[in-house]
Amino acid sequence: MTTDRPRILIVDDERGVRESLRALLNRECEVLTAATGDEALEMLARDPFDIMTLDLKMPGTSGIRVLERAKQIDPDLEVLIITGYGSFDTAVQGLRFRAFDYIAKPFDCDQVRRLVQVALGRRAAVRRLKAAPEQLLSTLSHELRTPLNVIMGYSAMLRDEGELTLTTDQRRVLDRIDENSTNLLGYVETMLYVAELDRGVVPVAVGPVRVGEALTRLGADLEPRARAKELGWRLEAPADLVIASDGDKLFRLVRTLADNAVRFTAAGAVVLVAWPGPDGITIEIVSGSPGGSSACSAAPSPSRPAAPARRVSCAFPTSPPRTPSRAAPRLDTPDPLR
Repeated sequence: MTTDRPRILIVDDERGVRESLRALLNRECEVLTAATGDEALEMLARDPFDIMTLDLKMPGTSGIRVLERAKQIDPDLEVLIITGYGSFDTAVQGLRFRAFDYIAKPFDCDQVRRLVQVALGRRAAVRRLKAAPEQLLSTLSHELRTPLNVIMGYSAMLRDEGELTLTTDQRRVLDRIDENSTNLLGYVETMLYVAELDRGVVPVAVGPVRVGEALTRLGADLEPRARAKELGWRLEAPADLVIASDGDKLFRLVRTLADNAVRFTAAGAVVLVAWPGPDGITIEIVSGSPGGSSACSAAPSPSRPAAPARRVSCAFPTSPPRTPSRAAPRLDTPDPLR
């Protein structure tokens, strides 16, 4: 059901209170009512609401329990407690479950109107806040990723054009264009990927992953950048090392860590080492100059002092763990108001 008017659910077992609040708020809002907590929860599960006014003391499920379940259905629902039963303790309980405010009966009409307007403002602010990341992702996807692909495409055309004779300086410029465009595109892709992970929309494709091949592919990309910074680079991984994992995600993770190692290491070397264990594999990235360790044996540049060694390790199980089913929240604890 769609409407331009805010939707309010009035929950009270007293018919007079329900009708009074309906008459008070019906001009600005679409108002629906429920006489019991169970009826209110069914309505919340079926249709969205912006605000719910809630009595604490009702037959059946109490108001506090309705508030708890309502917040599980819609965490952003603004709940205004309006009740003739209660105390400081019950008010605190309501606020603990993120009720917006608490009014005792008999209520003041102007106060109810004012609080409803404030609650609607909060609801709108939350929606704007949640929409901001989506707008940023849209900008990253369309305003940055598309032009970068065009730039990289034109660079490739210039490089492959048979009739053009490029000078050494021109080829160097194209190399810089390719490198910087690839790096920036990688950052954009990573941000979009992290956002998808946060929303839980990234599928997992598990299969055999040849770790040595994946790290070799990674080295082909990062070793030239390390050499350009006068850093040593070494990769140690058994060729027959195979695990069951999502190869794309494993590659993304290790690449991000190794990329940071190359980017923020001033002198010394970057070394990737992978070795098997009883339950899986470990991939370790060592960067800097650990002072005599064979892991980073490349000498620092004479013009720069040695940097202390840094280590980052990632452990991957031989087989992926089973994801436990998410249990429904337990609501069978003693009702505080019954």
